[in-house]
Amino acid sequence: MKKFLVAASCVALAACGSNEAEAPVEPIETADTTLDSTATGNVAGTYEVKLADGSVTMQTINADGTYVDTTPDGTRIGGGTWRTGDNGTMCFDPEGNDPEECYTGGAPAEDGAFEMRGEDGTVQSSVRKVEAQAMAAPSE
Repeated sequence: MKKFLVAASCVALAACGSNEAEAPVEPIETADTTLDSTATGNVAGTYEVKLADGSVTMQTINADGTYVDTTPDGTRIGGGTWRTGDNGTMCFDPEGNDPEECYTGGAPAEDGAFEMRGEDGTVQSSVRKVEAQAMAAPSE
């Protein structure tokens, strides 16, 4: 029975073939395009970063390739440079002698938060872009 099904499938596929010549392929015009500075789009802005240990850091990513880490109350705790790495990863090179680390992002949830995974694939943090108004100090 299996041999019959295989043979019938081959006959059916052969019947799909055609003896007609294929139409010639006409060349199309192409245009050179220049992409934005990053394939990930405009990533500049301030992000709330919830680390795996539960602590929260605010990270401001600047369009000039620098970033600043602060506590939620605005105290600067670090910074450095960032770049878009291979396959859309985000790579951060902190000030000082700490090595560069690259992360991949997951799909955003309804609230815009997404997971950042380290090079080994483990979840390192949950990240959410925050609005500038939310960062402003309340008026008196």
